[in-house]
Amino acid sequence: MRFLKNNPVFYTLVLIMAGAFLWGLWYLFKLDRELSLIEDSYVTKSSQYDRYLASRPLPTRSNLEAIQENYRDLYESYEKAMGNLNLNTFDQEVFYGRTPVSRADWSFAFHRFKENARYSALSNGIELAPNAEFGFESFGNGTPPEDQMESIHQQTVVVSALLETLFESGVQSFVKVQRGQLPEKGRTAAINRRQEDLLYNEGSQFAVLPGQSLSIPGTFDSYVYRLVFRGQSFALRSFLNRISNSSLPFVVRGVEAGLSSEGGEKTGLESIAENPFVNSAKAFESQTGAVPIISDNTSLFVVTVEFLKLSVEIPEPISKEGEDRA
Repeated sequence: MRFLKNNPVFYTLVLIMAGAFLWGLWYLFKLDRELSLIEDSYVTKSSQYDRYLASRPLPTRSNLEAIQENYRDLYESYEKAMGNLNLNTFDQEVFYGRTPVSRADWSFAFHRFKENARYSALSNGIELAPNAEFGFESFGNGTPPEDQMESIHQQTVVVSALLETLFESGVQSFVKVQRGQLPEKGRTAAINRRQEDLLYNEGSQFAVLPGQSLSIPGTFDSYVYRLVFRGQSFALRSFLNRISNSSLPFVVRGVEAGLSSEGGEKTGLESIAENPFVNSAKAFESQTGAVPIISDNTSLFVVTVEFLKLSVEIPEPISKEGEDRA
């Protein structure tokens, strides 16, 4: 005790060092436990990785060749489907041309579109309204919104091709062309539907009901049109044959016909066909007696046509020659 009283600093240092030693032992024990847990986790993950590699062997040359061969077969089927739909039979960039970028460019392109359509109709002797806008009445005196410029431009090109085909089919008169508004996310397009007693509605657009279009978001886009014209049955057959033989991806979605008035109301034989028992026998004779069995009467036709667009690009497979070089 006397030595402790004479040397307090020495014993204080000894006590501090002893405490530090004990704390170091405790900390090493703690680190050892954490290291054990990490080692156990590593062993588990390593085992899982080994099982994964065992279930998914590394690709060999033969496996890669089999995958490429399978991809080539699938791509060949894809090209056949594209050919059946006429989606690879024309150059889209050449077909659509340059999209207008200014109001002046749009005005010039739209004026040229209307004049070409009017000239095609008149040169084939087709009756045409003097103020026909060919489905684009809302853009006659204005420019489409910037985000719709490309779409509207492409539609004028497609309509121009449709009208040229129609006017060369021997129709008597052109009534109108309407652009279809596709539904969004299963909802019906926000356009008034036509009345049941009318073959077509007013305006430059019509509502495309769900299921009436082949459009698939992310895969297929499409433009749908309704062409209304008057003529005899041979003109309708000629137009449908020209559409089916076209190199463009057209799909006929519907055909309606009737002996109709100027406003498109169903009259005469249409009402008989829909309900033959609605009138008396005398009224039936009076309606059918005016129409001979072989008739040259002009009918009103409404044809719905869809123009398909592929919205995805699928890369071509590597050729066998390319694989050999690699």
